Amino acid sequence: MIVLSILDKWVLSFQPLFSRQAAFQWFVLVMFGFLLRTEGEGVTSVIRCLGLASNEYVNLLHFFHSSAFSIVPLCHHWRSLVFQYAPLVLVNNRPVYVVDAIKVGKTGKKMPGVKLLHQESEDNSKAQYIMGHFWGSLCLLCGSCERFAAIPLRLQLQDGLKRSPSEKATLPDKMLRLIRETAAVPGLVVADRYYTCRNVLRGLLDDDFHYIGPVRCSAVAYHPLPPPPPPGRRGRGRPRTKGDRVKLSELFDDLSVFDQARLCLYGKVQVVRFYLIDLLWQGLPVRFVLSVTEAGRRAIFLCTDRTLIAEVIIETYGHRFTIESGFKALVYRVFGFCYRFWLSAMKKRKWGHGDQYLHRAGERHRAKVYRKVEAYERFVNLAAIAMGMLEMLSLTMSPSVWNLGSLYFRTSPVARRPSVLGVRLCLQGEVLRVFRKNEESPLLAKILAERDRAEPYEHPTRLVS
Repeated sequence: MIVLSILDKWVLSFQPLFSRQAAFQWFVLVMFGFLLRTEGEGVTSVIRCLGLASNEYVNLLHFFHSSAFSIVPLCHHWRSLVFQYAPLVLVNNRPVYVVDAIKVGKTGKKMPGVKLLHQESEDNSKAQYIMGHFWGSLCLLCGSCERFAAIPLRLQLQDGLKRSPSEKATLPDKMLRLIRETAAVPGLVVADRYYTCRNVLRGLLDDDFHYIGPVRCSAVAYHPLPPPPPPGRRGRGRPRTKGDRVKLSELFDDLSVFDQARLCLYGKVQVVRFYLIDLLWQGLPVRFVLSVTEAGRRAIFLCTDRTLIAEVIIETYGHRFTIESGFKALVYRVFGFCYRFWLSAMKKRKWGHGDQYLHRAGERHRAKVYRKVEAYERFVNLAAIAMGMLEMLSLTMSPSVWNLGSLYFRTSPVARRPSVLGVRLCLQGEVLRVFRKNEESPLLAKILAERDRAEPYEHPTRLVS
């Protein structure tokens, strides 16, 4: 009961954010549906997982379009829970935020925001172009030396819709806005090369954030401006604002000046050679770290916090892969992108269409589009919160999770922390035990008792036996 009681406590804390009790009860059912379900069939899988009657399907659809709550306050409350209960990773007493984007394939011809997207991947199994949604994600890095996890704070649909042709906001600008709206505590932002641009860096520095990210090997920086000459007659031309030009890739030519250290990267200890230098980039004073791994892979990292040492910068960026693992768990374990909400009033869009412009649509149609986009964000963010709860249980309640029940594992897992799948399997076993033994009724059982239930049926395995 200890894990279920913790989940009940976390879920009950969301109750003041709902203006109607019925909406909060559906929120509880949806959260436990995401936590327990084993199939990704959208809303239908939640109905089947909880054993609800078929007439509850329409009520559940209405929940994602309800006016009784908004997803932004829910994400802000979830952020406060993560800061309160999760073991945060701190660098210079600052939390570490990890940002990235994911492209989700959607073939619905009446789904707002669906557009032609290009997938930059070396995997031959992925199509080069897909029709789908572009989701930006902000996560908080948590964990310790044993296991790290990027707990999602908020996901936002950032591409596919344009209010007018004059809208010029780029995807890095939208990610910067997402960080400002969601991250209440200034910290260290870790991102990939796509977000390493002047607008993002200047915006983060204005809000007391710092940034770590890679740059291209062809990048160019400049030495700081040397001390001014003694007073005298000024030469021709404008005064210099920066020193000599430095091509960063040429610094790899002399590896004898590189230092060497053993660092933990991507789950294993490696010998890394690195070189640190402070330069000007896009008019900003930044710190560059050039690294060469054991396999000979070269990389150049940029950091706006010039008090960090090279080893910390390299290891901190190495934790960025946790958001990729989080995306995989959100897609394949929690089925967080299996939403299927269509807009019947919308014209069909063919394969290959780009952005959807709304400046010529009426106010009523625009309101319907934004309501549908809100439903998408509610579905995805509630699934992300459920996955975040599983991650927090894995990081904080590892012994209790392993002691919940007897599950088969080929190798002994007790020495390490459970994965999202392991926590969900143990949680399913505890829910079954609680319901069979008629123990003190948890939150889920109280709400299910007030709902219409489906007719009981024989399980196929029981029929065989």
